[in-house]
Amino acid sequence: MRRLILVAWLLGATAWAPTAAAQPTATVTPAPVSAPTGLGVVALTGATDAAWPLAQALYADPTVRATAIDEARARVLCGESANPAAPVELRDLAATVAAVHGDDAPSRALLEEMAHRFAVRGLVVVRLEGTHPTARVFLAESGVFDAATYDPDEGLPLAWTASTRLLIQSFGSAPAPVAAPQLATHEEPSIQNAPPPRRHFYESGWFWGAVAAAALGGGAIYLATRDNGSQTIHLELQTPH
Repeated sequence: MRRLILVAWLLGATAWAPTAAAQPTATVTPAPVSAPTGLGVVALTGATDAAWPLAQALYADPTVRATAIDEARARVLCGESANPAAPVELRDLAATVAAVHGDDAPSRALLEEMAHRFAVRGLVVVRLEGTHPTARVFLAESGVFDAATYDPDEGLPLAWTASTRLLIQSFGSAPAPVAAPQLATHEEPSIQNAPPPRRHFYESGWFWGAVAAAALGGGAIYLATRDNGSQTIHLELQTPH
C-alpha cells in the first residue's frame, strides 16, 4: 500500500514539474551588417611608388573612400613597411600584403580576407609588368579579379587621372542627397477676406464728371464774355409773364 502511495505521489510531482520545452527562451536579434562600400589599394612587391598616387586619388573621393582605412593602414596596404613599434594589427597587415603575389589561389584568399576586414567592395591591386604599372580590381563579393585593366596616364609625374575617373564611375556610390530648403509656411491672406484694392483718384467716375462740368462751365463763360470787334453780343433773358 505504501508503495502504491509513493508511486502515485511521484507521478503527480512529475506531472506538475515544468519541462524544458515550456520554459521561455530568449530571442537574440543579429546586429545589422553594413553593406561594403569603397575601394582599397594594395601594392604588390615593387609597386609602392606607383600605387600611392592612385590611393591618394581614390581615397580623396567620397564616393569610393574606404572609411575603415586610415593613412597608416593605407600606406601599409601600398607596400610600406610597418614600424617595429607599430601595433600588432599593422605589422600583421604588412605581412599579409607581402604574402600577396598575384591572382593565385592563396593570394586571392588573402585579398578576400583583407576586403572583408575593411568592408570594401574591392581592392585595386597594383603590380609592375616590367617597368610599367597596371592595376586590376579584386571583387570582394565574388572573390575573383575583374576583367578590366587600368593604366596610369602618359607622361610624368605618375598619375592615374583617367583610371581614377573610370573606377569612380564603376564602383562609386551615390552621394548623399542634399536636403532641400524648407519653404515658408505662413498662410497667405484669403482672397475672399482680403480688403478690396484701393482705386486711384483718376479711376473714379465722380472725378471725370467734375472735370467735364468744369470744362463746360468754363466754355460758357468764355463765350459770354468774348468781344468780336465792334459788335457786342448781348444775352437777353426772357421770363414768361
